[in-house]
Parts: sequence; structure tokens; C-alpha cells
Amino acid sequence: MIQLGAFDDGVAADVRDAYIKEVETIARVPLKDVLPGPDRIAFAQHTPDSQQPMTIVATQKALTQIGFFPGGKADGICGYRTVSAIRLFQEYVRAVERLPCVPDGRFGPQSQQHLQRWITQGLHPEWTPTVDAWRSGTLGDTEYTAWLELLAQVKARYLAAPTRMLQMVNANTEPSDTRKVANWDVSPAGVHLIGVRREEASLKFDDIFVALIKGLVYKFQGTTEPGAATDPTKGAPFLVQGQHDYHFGWHKRTYLALRPQNKGVLIVRSKGDIRLDDADLANGLQVEGTINVHWGGLGLKRDVNTWSEGCQVINGTAYVNPEGALVNCASFAATNNDEIAKNPSKTRGAYNVLLDLVTALGSDLASPTVKYTLLAEDDLALNPMLQQKLVTARTLVQPLL
Repeated sequence: MIQLGAFDDGVAADVRDAYIKEVETIARVPLKDVLPGPDRIAFAQHTPDSQQPMTIVATQKALTQIGFFPGGKADGICGYRTVSAIRLFQEYVRAVERLPCVPDGRFGPQSQQHLQRWITQGLHPEWTPTVDAWRSGTLGDTEYTAWLELLAQVKARYLAAPTRMLQMVNANTEPSDTRKVANWDVSPAGVHLIGVRREEASLKFDDIFVALIKGLVYKFQGTTEPGAATDPTKGAPFLVQGQHDYHFGWHKRTYLALRPQNKGVLIVRSKGDIRLDDADLANGLQVEGTINVHWGGLGLKRDVNTWSEGCQVINGTAYVNPEGALVNCASFAATNNDEIAKNPSKTRGAYNVLLDLVTALGSDLASPTVKYTLLAEDDLALNPMLQQKLVTARTLVQPLL
């Protein structure tokens, strides 16, 4: 079975060492400091056999050929990007083709049969025409372009009349990964993640996140609110409204997540309660490097609690695909990391889909930066159609919560 850390015969030790250095450079964390578990890579040679004759290089080339790993490097090492490409393919077989396949990133005989079927039949994912149109700049009027237009409208709105919080962001002189409004990037060239902070402070996993990549729109459920503060005297940290630069790293050195790209992002602390109001701005802004975009279990009807201390949290229960249909991941989505450690067939569900879209489908993008824009709920009034789509997404998810 091909899984994280497997490598083909002939991949020299210095090549494996170079791969580890590359990962450490991107994540800015020595792999020796990552906690033991299924997400820390451990090398083991892969030997093809009669049940699974494909090499890792052949698997990488095939996933690239059919469109799941466009920037894939056929290096014979099953690293984090290759695992993402495998999972993205497995999820497509499961969710779109509706064939038996668990998106666990472990490439066994069943996954190999599906991949060989795709190669033999010359299949490509349904999103191929959309991605081709995105690449050529001929998308036309789509939900994807509407979201980018909304970001441009919101940017223009706050350039003309910034909120008090955004005035403070614009005046900030401390280095951070939070962009001043004038520097918001609303181009289609990279990956956008949009969070919408609701006016109702529920402390539940009831927010919707929108991922924009290569003309495609996916929606995920989670929370933009902190549920706790380690030190109540400091107050609960709230990520400020606006756009922030994120890239891949480790959440608490345990599993892959989106982390601030360099110094950290700007936050406001609420010292009286876990509610953000205008009076909290008197506490000023701070740069905080621990505000990640990470996994939050199943979500369900639980309170946010310690799942978030200012982080933006995405749950594993379900996501909404580019066609606007709900995709249920509950049958294999784990409740917590302990469950994943005990049962490798349990995964982070929908959260993995977000990671895999960025890491595998976006593997050929020029920049690894994910632009995360946190909007206020009333920003959506600029586009009632998109406002209704979020209402619809929340309605679809609600029965699962």
C-alpha cells in the first residue's frame, strides 16, 4: 500500500533528506518537533507486488495526467502533496462517481483499480472545463467571478469608509500578515478563502467558509469565533476583519493546517466576555502567530469551547460542492485526533477536502499563499445572490448539525 512516507526503490537517502528540508522550509517547523502520529512522515520503501503493481512515480504521473495533481512532482516519494492528490481523487470517486472508496490517502488495490480505469478510459474530472476556462480567462459570469467581484466591492467600500477596526488595521505599523485595505488581493490568480462573521455571536459551529480555486467554489461549515481564552485576564482573541496571508504549516505541531505566513495576524482581545464589540477596540490591536485555520472535529451542535482560541475552525461533517450539493462525510469523519490514531480509516473529512484542493489541485500555482478574507455579515448585502447562496448552504448543513 502506498501511504505517507512510502518511497520507490532507487530513491536515494539524499533525495529523501532534500524532501524533508523542503517541507521544513515551507512549514517553518523541524519535523523532529512534530508530535508522533499519523501525520508525521516516516519513510518506508514501497515494493510493488501482484495486487498492487504501480510504483509511486507511476501513481504520481497518472494523478497529474488526469488532473488531480497538475503541479505534481514525480519524485517517487509519497509526501504530503501526493497524499493530498490521492485523497482528492478518492473523494471524487466516492462523492461524484458514487463508487466504493474511502478518502484516507492510503493508495491500496481498490484505489489503484479506480486510477487504472480512469487512465484506460481517458477520464477527467467534471471540473476540467471550468479550470480550463479559468486558465484562459474565459470563465464569464459564474458564482466564482461573483465572489471575486464582491471582494472588490467590499474593498472599495472600506477604502472609501473604513470601519473603526479597519482604520486601526490601516494605521498599524507592526509587521503582520494582515493586509491594509489598499493591499487586499482580489485577483483570480491564487486561492481565496472567505469567512463570514455573523452578527449573532452564537459560539456554535454555524459559520460558512467559501473556498475559491481555479474557477471552482466550495463551501465549508465551521466557526470564526473564539470559544475560549487560555488566560481570561488577556481576553479572548478575535481575528480582525479584513484580508490575511496564510500558508501551510502545523497546528500545534500535530497536523497540517493553514498558518499565518510570517509574523502573525492582527487580533482584538475581548476582556470582559467572549463577545466582540466596539468597546473592545479600546484594547488596541496585537500581532498573534497562533491564529490558524484548522480542523474542528465533526462540529455538530457542540459549543466551540477550546476548539478555538481565535482560530478559524472548519469541521469535517460535510461540504457543499461547486454544483451547490451537500456532500456528507460523516461516515468516515473522526471526532478527534485520538480516533484517527486508533483507526486509520477515520479522517478529518470535509476539512481534508479544503487542504487537498489547495495542496493538490493548486500544486501548480505560482504562489502558495492562501488569501483569507474575513467579512462581516452585512458585507453580503452588496450581492443578494451570494447572500442567498450562503443561507442555502447553511440550510443544507443544518440537518447534520
